[in-house]
Formats: sequence, structure tokens, C-alpha cells
Amino acid sequence: MEKDYYKILGVTKDASQDDIKKAFQSLAKKYHPDTNRGNTAAKRMFQEVRDAYETLRDPSKRQQYDMLFSGGSAANSTRGRGEFDGSYQDPFSRFNKQNDDPFAEFYRQNDGPFSNQFYKVFSEVFQHDVDVHASDIEIELNLSFGEAAKGCTKEVPFSAKNLCYSCDGRGYLANARKYVCPSCKGAGKVSMYPFTSICTTCRGFGKVIKDHCLTCKGAGVVDGMKYANVIIPAGVDSGDTIHVREAGNSGGRGAIPGSLYIKLRVASDPVFVRDGADVHVDKKISFTQAMLGGKIEVPTLDGKTEIKIPKGVQPGQVVVLRGKGLELPNQAGYFGDQHVRFKIHFPLKVNERQRALLEDFAAEEATKEQSFFATGNWLYEQLSTG
Repeated sequence: MEKDYYKILGVTKDASQDDIKKAFQSLAKKYHPDTNRGNTAAKRMFQEVRDAYETLRDPSKRQQYDMLFSGGSAANSTRGRGEFDGSYQDPFSRFNKQNDDPFAEFYRQNDGPFSNQFYKVFSEVFQHDVDVHASDIEIELNLSFGEAAKGCTKEVPFSAKNLCYSCDGRGYLANARKYVCPSCKGAGKVSMYPFTSICTTCRGFGKVIKDHCLTCKGAGVVDGMKYANVIIPAGVDSGDTIHVREAGNSGGRGAIPGSLYIKLRVASDPVFVRDGADVHVDKKISFTQAMLGGKIEVPTLDGKTEIKIPKGVQPGQVVVLRGKGLELPNQAGYFGDQHVRFKIHFPLKVNERQRALLEDFAAEEATKEQSFFATGNWLYEQLSTG
């Protein structure tokens, strides 16, 4: 793939600075690492978009770029081994282990017309970009069923890197002596035609400080605790993750703080059983209530409510309460249902009066069934329902 900066930004070669800026802002938002966590392709595309914008936004860099890459296909067809063709390759794709040094291998693999110093500058710029953001933090947070169902606000403590209290995150004391940067001679930038980049020694300030803060040893951050007030939306479930931007590790020496990712763990409830947005509740009733019907109170997420017991309800029969379930975070205004399942309780012991009444009832039921079968009504009913 040709490293065509105009094509990367999706603009024509005569595009205005406003068009280039608008295209960059749109693509940078689309491919930003914060919105594409773990997506290597998006990260690489974000770097290409940024490189393209940094070149085309500067009139002098743009002019140099146009002159250097104006040869087109004719120039491409004549280039041989060792000639720089402007095409993009990812030299870091096969280096996944933390201790590997892709930049050393990058020097060895490139034997083109540019010197090793060019590739050293490239690698330093790449490493500097990685360090712009402090590292993220991932923690787990336990919630009760009620907190997850209704939502809440939680103060979450966690271990993190905090700005050094001695130097306020600078890495040096306020009265520390500053020296002209030996790498860029105070310019804050280093150039290797046709590229110009921020000096990684002084990070663009043009000056360096040799006397670092003794508390943080120049890092600008120290180990400590942080506290985040987190709003938990209603309807969250176990496994859901809440992203709090710039609440992770603090970034010393001007780096942007990392993000905080909170993975939720919701406890089970003795009364309610969750199924997506719906909840299920078991309700015990007596066998007389099952036979005669009536009314009974059942628990809901909003408190107790009274429901009607159908006459002759059977064990396991369910009554559905519409809209009494959970509201999901991504479906505001929609509530699931509550399912009430009846469990009929039969007494283990009865007194003499109850036994006599039950025996009379049983005798009457037996007589009724005999009459029912004798008249043939049972056959008619089987045929009509079959």
C-alpha cells in the first residue's frame, strides 16, 4: 500500500488546510486508541492519519513531501532493492513480548539510502508517542443485586500512581537549574530531511534538568491511593465494564492520565432471579388459596404489590407483571417484566375438624367423578378437547 498522505486523509492533492484539518479530526476520532482498545489495526491507522496530518498541515513539509513523492508509478517501477519507496510497513508487528527490542531489529532490516540515525529518530518518536498517556488501571467492584437493579453512586478506592507531592508531577523542583538541551541545542525539535520531530531528550522544551526530584526520582509520580466517585447506571449486570476517562494512573512530566476500567460483579439475591431485563419470583400459597383464589402480596423491585390468585391455580403456574422488571443501561425507558411463579404448600398435619372436612370433600369428589364417567361426559370432553 502506497503511503499516500492525501489518500490516507481522503482529500485531494489541492485540498485546503481547512479540508485537511476537518478530515484529520474526523479520522482521528474514528481510529483513536481510546475508542478502539485492543484493535491493532485501528492503532496503526491512527498513527498513519496523525503522520499524514503532521506533514500536510505544515506548508513547507507539504511542499517537500509533494516534491519527494511526485514520481508516481514511473518512479515506483524503476526502484530496486534498498531504495526508499514511501510504502508503509509495520516493523513491529511480530514483536509482542515486552522485553523484545523492535527498534534494534528495525535498524538491521532497513538498508536503504537513509542512515541509521534516521531510523533512530523514527524509533524515538514512536517511543515518545507511546509514553504520552499514562497506563490504564483495571479493577473489580462488587455490587448487591439492589444496587445493580436501581443504580447507585459508589466511591471506589484503588492503588494508583499519583502526582508527586514534592514536585507537583514535574520530576524536578521548581527552583531546579535548567540547561540547554544537548540534542536539539535548545530548538525543541530535531530534523532529518524530510522529517522534523519533537526532541525526545527535552520533550520539546529546549532545556533539560539534571537535578531530579529525590522523592519521585524524576518520574513525576509516586505510588499511592486514588478514589473515584462512580455513577453506576440502573440495570448493570456481572461482566459489565464502566470506563472512567483519565481516572487511572497519573501521568508525570506532562503525560495524560490513563483510564480506569471497572469490571462489575453483581451478587445473587435470595428473592429475585434475573434473566436479562426480566426477574423471577417464587411465591408460596396454601392449597386452599390455590383452590379458592384470592389476593396476596408479592415483592417487586419497587416494593410490595398485591396480585390476584386465579381460582384453581396449579403448581408452577406463572402470573406476569408487565413493566416490573429491570431497565437496561442501553435501553432507557424500557423495563422488563416480573414473573411470579406459584408454589403450593400442603400442610403436613391437620386437626380432627380439618380431616373431617377433607374426608367429606374427598367423598363428594369421588361421587362426582363416578357420575362424570358413568354418563360418558368424559368421552365427550376428550373428543372436544382433542
